[in-house]
Amino acid sequence: MVYIYNENGGNVMDKVNVKSKIVVTLSADKDQWEDLYKKVEDNELYIDIIEYRADLCGGDQTADYLEDLKTLKEKFSNLPIIFTYRTCGQGGKGKLEPNEYYALNRSIIEEGHIDIIDIELFLYEDLRNELIDLAHDKGIQVLVSHHEMDHTPSLKEMKAFYQHMQQLNVDYSKLAVMPEDGRDVLKLLTAVYETKQDSDHHIVGIAMGEQGKLSRLAGGVFGSALTYGHIGQEAAPGQLHVQQLKALMEIYQ
Repeated sequence: MVYIYNENGGNVMDKVNVKSKIVVTLSADKDQWEDLYKKVEDNELYIDIIEYRADLCGGDQTADYLEDLKTLKEKFSNLPIIFTYRTCGQGGKGKLEPNEYYALNRSIIEEGHIDIIDIELFLYEDLRNELIDLAHDKGIQVLVSHHEMDHTPSLKEMKAFYQHMQQLNVDYSKLAVMPEDGRDVLKLLTAVYETKQDSDHHIVGIAMGEQGKLSRLAGGVFGSALTYGHIGQEAAPGQLHVQQLKALMEIYQ
């Protein structure tokens, strides 16, 4: 167990050191879902939350996504579901324009087959805020996210991202960056740690790629609430299989 003390000598472990929940990222074409359901069943002990990555799925209509979400909720009613449509500019494959992105997410929220919705931070401000308000009105939690796919910003910039997110009255604030070396990973974890000391929100920080795997394993020590894994093919650089992820995370708890 890792203990962290503040500058006055007080123990802030309860504030910062959290047990990260394991999110499994799911996507499939229509003819692949049965095999994927079986993999989820086989690995359910290692999963806390399901993320449905709409931009990586074979369907391209809202009705396709809703059908998948309804089935997931019926089969795995004990697991919360995050809906994520990740655009190309944020490291995904989604090609919807902002107004189309808004319309899709609004439809998903209104149908109510999800527990958490991932909304990109730099969506047009009015559209983003409408989605946040609508989700909360429907009892759905909001995860606002931002991805820097080719570098790691400065510590000051990353803390500013988190501050911006928390001012939006969301439930989860997620920042993912691409490190060049161990110093970048440390910067990301420091940003999480320093933000979490002053926040009751769920803070999520991920350093992607091979260099960043430590952040996926030990992020909870620094206050990161979620870590993402896979059960077949990684959806982001550096993701680990959920069984390996859970086993290695035990070292830091």
